[in-house]
Amino acid sequence: MSYWIAVHLPRLSLDALQPNWPDSASHASAGALHHSVPVAVMERERVVLANGPAVALGVQAGMRRGGVQALSAQVVQLEREPVAEAQLMTALALALLHFTPHVALHPDPDAATVMIDAGASLRLFGGHLALCRAVYARVRRLGAFLQLGCGPTAFGAAWLAAQPLRRDRRGAMVRPARRAVQPARMARLLDRLPVAMLHGLADDGWLDGIGCRTVGEVRGLPRAGLRRRLGPDLLARLDQAYGEVPVRFTWFSAPAAFAQRMELPGRTESVQGVMAGAQRLLLALAGWLAVQQAGVTRLVLRLEHERYRLGCETPATPVTIGLAQPSRDPVHLSKLLQERLDKLQFSVPAVGLLLLVESMETCLPQSDSLFPEPGGTPAELGRLLDTLMARLGRENVLQPRPLADHRPERANRWCPADEMPGGSPREGARATPGLPERPLWLLEQPLPLTVQRHRPCHGGPLTLLSRPERIESGWWDGALATRDYFIAERGDGLRCWVYRQRPGREEGGEYRWFLHGLFA
Repeated sequence: MSYWIAVHLPRLSLDALQPNWPDSASHASAGALHHSVPVAVMERERVVLANGPAVALGVQAGMRRGGVQALSAQVVQLEREPVAEAQLMTALALALLHFTPHVALHPDPDAATVMIDAGASLRLFGGHLALCRAVYARVRRLGAFLQLGCGPTAFGAAWLAAQPLRRDRRGAMVRPARRAVQPARMARLLDRLPVAMLHGLADDGWLDGIGCRTVGEVRGLPRAGLRRRLGPDLLARLDQAYGEVPVRFTWFSAPAAFAQRMELPGRTESVQGVMAGAQRLLLALAGWLAVQQAGVTRLVLRLEHERYRLGCETPATPVTIGLAQPSRDPVHLSKLLQERLDKLQFSVPAVGLLLLVESMETCLPQSDSLFPEPGGTPAELGRLLDTLMARLGRENVLQPRPLADHRPERANRWCPADEMPGGSPREGARATPGLPERPLWLLEQPLPLTVQRHRPCHGGPLTLLSRPERIESGWWDGALATRDYFIAERGDGLRCWVYRQRPGREEGGEYRWFLHGLFA
């Protein structure tokens, strides 16, 4: 079953220039963040898009700059930036990769529409209604205003998504139907669309002149005459939208490495302003990781600063995040980034963000257990370690890393919890079968013990419970260890790990005893 979801951004220019930022920018255009401020996007001295307050003042598409200024001096005029629009569309496509790898950009760049084939994902996300809600919520977190259209065909869903709001007889705004599951319902919805939806494929003025008001009426005209007057593109697109001919798409291809950059809407000096922009980058990262079937283990957010008039450029401020376990959850990554940014002092305002992935690992979803234990999964433990590292610092959350040395004091070293050489940190920490029992607590320096009647004493005579474990190692680095280790027990039940130092041939004398560790 084919089920397409089309995401249309009717305010692409506004969303690309002014996302949903908090009150953190000191730029002159930062007032456009509020919906009460009239904003008009200009291209070649003409209006291409205006928000609601600007339209209420009389600003319309195609109006010249002088006409806008004559209407009101309060209208904020912003120049259209195709680069920012392309970055937003790329971020949208990457974010939608979270739901399916079948993501396609509309062939018409002015359509501002991304289409996804979600037929294979319906059951995974709980049906078409739940999937549409999830898509809507994720795109809204990008800071973009969207319209969703759904249907059995890609171009049919795109037309349903792009249809504008209409007014009823009383002048109230009416939301048109944009969702269809069965082909018959989609055909009925497409037939009711106005001929303005065919803009770019046909002269809608000519169609209106011959009495065609809807797409269904155009489709009912003789095909030979339409082909002769308007060309084959219109008929081909109608057949594709109604599902009468198959369509081959060029799927959106995610880049091999993730390095996404975006401009901030002004000179930002607060954590809230940076986090608002980082949300878009993290959502794009989550979609990119879903395609790679991987999770990030180390990423860097670079805060770019402006170049001052003196000619010197302030270097970017890196904010590094290391994870104990690979993750691609944008909520979890956002919390870690929030913890790191809260400790950052903004000495220089940031004007741009660059998110880089330094390392990642394969991250496949785990099967659920029949009786899951809350908080007992490795992912929950990894999130806890990630939060501790972000809050306390990477150098303060350590784990033992085994080393190939028989001497206990040199058998491991402490390394950060996110350092995973050659595998998971928990794999290296597991006890190897067949090794003698070892205590978890080793003294920093072995404690010499007194001997009474050939028995070591530590708060009283110790009783040896095990046979000796002989260690003779370290002759190559000048720290020779010739020891016999025992598990001993004190009179009050405390279990100790002691060793007997064997003297060398040239030393002579008696054995010396030392306390090296304690058992829990």
